[in-house]
Amino acid sequence: MKQINPKKVLLGLLIVIGVLLTLNIISYLNLYYNHLDPESLFFRKTNFDEEKNAPSIFSACLHFIASILLTIVGFSKLKIENSKKFWWSLSFVFLFTGMDELLRIHEKIGGSISNTYETSGILHFAWVIPYVLAVFLLALFIFKPLFKLPKKTVINFIVAGFLFILGAVGVEMLTGWHIEHYQLDETKLFRIPDTFILSTIEELLEMLGMSLFVYAILLFLKKYRLS
Repeated sequence: MKQINPKKVLLGLLIVIGVLLTLNIISYLNLYYNHLDPESLFFRKTNFDEEKNAPSIFSACLHFIASILLTIVGFSKLKIENSKKFWWSLSFVFLFTGMDELLRIHEKIGGSISNTYETSGILHFAWVIPYVLAVFLLALFIFKPLFKLPKKTVINFIVAGFLFILGAVGVEMLTGWHIEHYQLDETKLFRIPDTFILSTIEELLEMLGMSLFVYAILLFLKKYRLS
């Protein structure tokens, strides 16, 4: 782990994000101005709101990398007290969220809820209900061990978590409200500039949050892991 430079890793991740963002924008402009089919290969493989493509696989990989690093911390001897349950629990959470990125589990859960209950406005995407509850319960569980960590690590984790949740939940809820308020045609959301911008911001915040989280774990390992 000593050979890994956290700053270089973060820089590399930011470069990848920049490339993916550029391709996402180019593919949308091509779709919008040239009136191309959303099923075109370039659009499907680069659009942030599509699944099983370059952006979604990259996002999933960030979660899996975080899960692996958290497991490593859990097994490591540290210069400070090591709450193995804390690290392993977080590792499991990010293993699940990585699978969610690939398989869109939250959308299936949201569909089931919408078929049973009527949700609208900021709850237009019904999956946010159980996921917000899960985040709240997780926050209660990790509160004490989190704040026993070094101050810089705590700040990095909180900032990373804030960015991720702001994108994954905050922007998603705003998008749901926007769709209903302006009565947008959900079959044509890929073409609408408003929803494209919102989905891009959402995924970008998620990627940035996860990249910062990976950086924070690497930084923690570099400073507090005993060789």
